[in-house]
Amino acid sequence: MRRSSATAGSSVLKRHGIPATDASSAAAAARNGSSAGSMSATSTRARRSVRSRAVVDVPTGSSMVVVQSAPIGSVLVGVMGLVSVRVATDSRTNGAKVGANRLVQLLGQWSGGAGPLYRQLADRLDTAIESGTLRVGDRLPPERSLAAALSVSRGTVVRAYDELAAQGSVRRVQGSGTTVHGHDLRSGSSPDRFVGERLWAPDLASIDLLKAIPTMLPGVADLISSIDLTAHTGDLDEAEPLGWWRLRQRIAELHSRQGLPTSPHQILVTCGAQQAISLTIDVLVRPGDVVIGEEDTWPGLIDAVQHNGARFESVLLDHDGIIVDDLATKIDRFRPALLAFNPQHQNPTGSRLPPDRVEAVAELARRHRVPVLEDRVAADLGFDRRHLPAIDEYDTGGYGLLAGSLCKVAWPGLRLGWLRADAQIINRLRVHKAVADMFTPALSQLLGLEIVERYDEFLAARLEQLRPSADLVVDALERDLPEWTFPSVRGGMSVWARLPKEASGTAFVQHAARHGVSLASGREFCPNDVDCANIRIPFTAAPEILATGMRRLADAWRTFDRAPVEACMI
Repeated sequence: MRRSSATAGSSVLKRHGIPATDASSAAAAARNGSSAGSMSATSTRARRSVRSRAVVDVPTGSSMVVVQSAPIGSVLVGVMGLVSVRVATDSRTNGAKVGANRLVQLLGQWSGGAGPLYRQLADRLDTAIESGTLRVGDRLPPERSLAAALSVSRGTVVRAYDELAAQGSVRRVQGSGTTVHGHDLRSGSSPDRFVGERLWAPDLASIDLLKAIPTMLPGVADLISSIDLTAHTGDLDEAEPLGWWRLRQRIAELHSRQGLPTSPHQILVTCGAQQAISLTIDVLVRPGDVVIGEEDTWPGLIDAVQHNGARFESVLLDHDGIIVDDLATKIDRFRPALLAFNPQHQNPTGSRLPPDRVEAVAELARRHRVPVLEDRVAADLGFDRRHLPAIDEYDTGGYGLLAGSLCKVAWPGLRLGWLRADAQIINRLRVHKAVADMFTPALSQLLGLEIVERYDEFLAARLEQLRPSADLVVDALERDLPEWTFPSVRGGMSVWARLPKEASGTAFVQHAARHGVSLASGREFCPNDVDCANIRIPFTAAPEILATGMRRLADAWRTFDRAPVEACMI
């Protein structure tokens, strides 16, 4: 067991081209969460020496304005920095060839509504064209390829394409295929796509098993109604980018109580764990760098890496999680700027990394002097209430960072998380937090403070809710889908199920949608966009919804045409 040295944070900063003097001077301003530590107190230092990469991306036609390094001035009230503006061409141009599997991902849940399948498909394609997801000149996949990817007949695709051609949305030329033709005014300004976009695709006609998001605990609503805002007038006016001092104290105490001694100076309060992850990547990862993570992982991590112009390389997993020998090999090969893992109740696989492997990961980070970011949002959701050690409980040499959150324990809508790291790194991140959104909303921090002070109570309530739901899903799988396999469910929020005979998870997800249930295949969590035989089944929905969804899954499986695909590792 360890305690990282204070000087290690300086080493991390220097390795990434960040002057340690900037961080140490900001530390004095932030001490005790005083108003003197607000953004105005750091404006001169920020103007003199802080350089901020990739602050803002603004779509402008087929190009993108990237704010990067020259005076922000009045653009951000109360924040002074150095920014400059350069124009970078969007890497994806009109006229691209869209493969069948890629189009399946972009369409999301297209079936399951009223009307014949070809019309539902045509409507979904037209929506993708109108929104700019498909652009003018994009070449759609051949009819036979798309039919196979969607598990429908070729005639369904032919009629859908013909209907789009009749209304002018596509152009069909014998020998040249089908290209997007309509909605030209919208095509140049479409939003960037992201890896996990299908996880957020709404389908009101289906049972939603896409998102592993628990409901708000009743105790949260009681807290909201009982908070006396007049007793916190001073707190509500505070605008410190690091977060309220009292909240940072309570979070530090929570970590210390769980076996990871922590100072409030090591805590940055964020708008959810995703912001903690994104801020870390913004500061420690440059375009062209490599980030190593799990081969199946949270898509938000992949998106943050790729958005920053870096490359994501994956480490192999087994049923216990990260294979340490493979990680050591990948570190030697790629010399990464960052390691990023969610090893406990891993999303999506549900695995728990054993303590000896956790210690080995920490040792690799220390030996190679590479920062390691641990996503701990589900680490406490073990049905046996065992403590699962954090990577930074071992000696990382000061290279450990930890992203935490109250969203899964209490209420996803709260969007309150934090980053724990060496104090020097935290104060460097403070500047980026200020530029991103100034500070986490005061009301969220006030509610978060109340929840952290009763953390064990809320955690017990969440586990009491999740355990019966997990049992319901497991019982349904064993009873109605005996061909499927899955690891023991010891906590977390989902089951990582494997279809037999390496059947296509992507194809089955599309087939299941026509039976009225939406869920995610393993492809949604794969940085390499590879189809596999796995699907994720969350057990966060209400029991009656879960029961209906599992019945529909069983019905869908009985009529599914099982075409083999490449196997996943786990």
